[in-house]
Amino acid sequence: MTIKRYSVARYGSGNIVHAPVIRAGNWVFCTGLRAVAADGAIDAGVLKAGRPLDTPPKAEREAQFIFSKMDEQLRAAGSVLSLVARLDQYYPDWRSVDAYHCARKAALRGQVAPSTSVLVDGLLNVDAAMDIQVMAATLDSGLEVGPVATPKVGAPAESGYSPCLRAGDLIFVAGQLARDQSGNIAPEAMVPATQLWKGTRIKLETDYLVHQRLVPALQASQSGPDLILKAQVYLSREEDLPAFWQAWAAAFDGVVPPTTIVPVSHPAFGTRDATIEVNVIAAHESARGRIRDIECDVELICPDMMPARRLDDLLFVAGLMAIDRNGLVAQAGVNASAPYFDDSSGAQARDILQKAARIFQAGGTDLGNVVRALHFQRRLDNIPAIYAPWRDVLGDAGLPFSAVQVAPSLFVPGAELILDLIGYVPSAS
Repeated sequence: MTIKRYSVARYGSGNIVHAPVIRAGNWVFCTGLRAVAADGAIDAGVLKAGRPLDTPPKAEREAQFIFSKMDEQLRAAGSVLSLVARLDQYYPDWRSVDAYHCARKAALRGQVAPSTSVLVDGLLNVDAAMDIQVMAATLDSGLEVGPVATPKVGAPAESGYSPCLRAGDLIFVAGQLARDQSGNIAPEAMVPATQLWKGTRIKLETDYLVHQRLVPALQASQSGPDLILKAQVYLSREEDLPAFWQAWAAAFDGVVPPTTIVPVSHPAFGTRDATIEVNVIAAHESARGRIRDIECDVELICPDMMPARRLDDLLFVAGLMAIDRNGLVAQAGVNASAPYFDDSSGAQARDILQKAARIFQAGGTDLGNVVRALHFQRRLDNIPAIYAPWRDVLGDAGLPFSAVQVAPSLFVPGAELILDLIGYVPSAS
């Protein structure tokens, strides 16, 4: 079986082709869902330019539009809303979130899959309030999709999502913060208020999040840290990366599953004091023997991390950047005296896709079978340059992607892009 694209759209001059819905094996991936019309602009009925303050609020109108269209798209691809196993949401403004939750609960009839919500600096539509990603099982897969009881790990009532869900042999854990039952950051995850150096905040926060939130959720699902296939980590203080990695690597005895680490501006999460949020996809214990670790000589942002892991026909890849051991790759450098002759963004994207191609090949597939590409960017005005190398791979087929503007700096001086990928391995079906 090969992947199948739905609702393919051309934006701008037609050089950017978005494939928002992909069916691959037993799964449907919806990526970069915004309330846009055929021309890529926000739908006029959502904007209501002449009556923008009509009820419901604009953010709720956006969410209603997205979920109504998502229902159609999932059905066309052989799935339904009740089989959604994971949701990821990016918002430029926290004031949109509650309105979005109202629409989401109504659309999903209160059965909301594990969710991650992150505040970002910008979306591809400047007047969009949200950008949504979804992963759902197909109707004919026979996969049972349902929440896992996690007595030790709750979720905010106003959000209504399940902290953990099992779909076949995949376990989805919602974005976790180091908070206790009060919804605030646990005292154990913070340096005491009157102290300056009684512990390192990000290490305390990471340790609490891992051992009091992630591990109990995985154990309740008959999984564990060693069965994590992919983690996404959002850090709201870029300078925390080295200390975070020490704590994160220690949780896995130094051999870390594929992890994408994204810097975001603070505050970025539902709990204002939080500086880190983590979500994971893991395998059920019964699938342990089917996990394949993908080895590939690719420079990653942190050491001792697996570039990718594969379970059956899905390939989960660590976050990729145009870096080597010295920093930004040389071919992406810009002459400070003549900066207008160089295209660093495009060069970075080409380097990243070359690395991705090697990983996909080692995993038994190729980049033509990418089912989700999340672009975490320092800025968004360089999208044409960053997308151009994808055309060399996909032609006009369309990329299942979303691009969000995150922090003003991406860990490495000059870096413009962090790429997060999931791939499909047809021969494994």
